[in-house]
Amino acid sequence: MYRLLLLGMILSGGSLWSQAATESVKTSGQKSLQQVFTAPVFAAYQENSDLKIQELFFYLQQLSQTSLEASLRNELETACLALFVNDSTLVVDVTSTTPTLISIKTLLQKLARTSPLQLTVSERVNYNSVTYQSWKNGYTVRCIQNEATRDYTVAQTVFFQLQPQQFGSHEQQTLS
Repeated sequence: MYRLLLLGMILSGGSLWSQAATESVKTSGQKSLQQVFTAPVFAAYQENSDLKIQELFFYLQQLSQTSLEASLRNELETACLALFVNDSTLVVDVTSTTPTLISIKTLLQKLARTSPLQLTVSERVNYNSVTYQSWKNGYTVRCIQNEATRDYTVAQTVFFQLQPQQFGSHEQQTLS
């Protein structure tokens, strides 16, 4: 099993708790996210990050399909890039037989030229290293390509950032 990867993803959900996040931002200072949010809200954010992980690897698997229409490919690539802080974020190259880190943008380009992949993410996700703006998720990705199986142990950082949110005619900065 390969030990690898720091995948910086931005959590794009959170609109359900944005009001709670807004209130917390006003008083948070440099507190840990566990101190900023109530336990149920924080658990919901972590669960949402699990869904984003599943979503990403589903998109990557679909992007490896040779019969994918160009318009759908563009939509999937846009959706993948929206999950990251920027398109230079390093990710594991699931198309390579050796563990290699490449930018998400390069991986998306390689997926268009590779044999189809089957990607599965372990159900067990560990949360650790909670800080003011992030936490780490740990999980395993299994990649099957041309009947060869590779496993990657992944440590992914989920970031919270202040984002402008519109509430009617009022705009506030919220963590999302």
